[in-house]
Amino acid sequence: MALKEQITTELKEAMKAGDAARLSTLRLLMAAFNNMEIEKRTQGQTQVEERDYQTVVKREAKKRQEAIEAYKTAGRTEAQEKEEQELKILSAYLPEEMGEAEVKAVVDAVVAEMGTANLGAIIGEVKKRTEGRADGGMVAKLVRERTS
Repeated sequence: MALKEQITTELKEAMKAGDAARLSTLRLLMAAFNNMEIEKRTQGQTQVEERDYQTVVKREAKKRQEAIEAYKTAGRTEAQEKEEQELKILSAYLPEEMGEAEVKAVVDAVVAEMGTANLGAIIGEVKKRTEGRADGGMVAKLVRERTS
């Protein structure tokens, strides 16, 4: 089942169950999906791919992580707990992260092909090959270690 269809179904289930937190989070996610689809259409792209939806989920999860840190720093525990709850709900839709060993193998392959001259190009290629299943910070760290 496609991600958008799955979330639509689960949104209806949350509505029937009266699960306010889940309902609110899934509605926000559907709004983000709709915004992405509109943006794609205005750019002249007619096809929206499954990875586009996954990118939206990742972006929304990252927003929650950043908000959690900000609320933690500000000492706003109630708002922090709300964001943590939303992040937990969103995490169920994220693709499984690659382990460090798997990412290191991809980094080694890319460095073998491209050399060590252009750090940014190597990081970009690794991210492309991992299809967003690797943490950007970990990719950058492993590339720096491998090229230094």
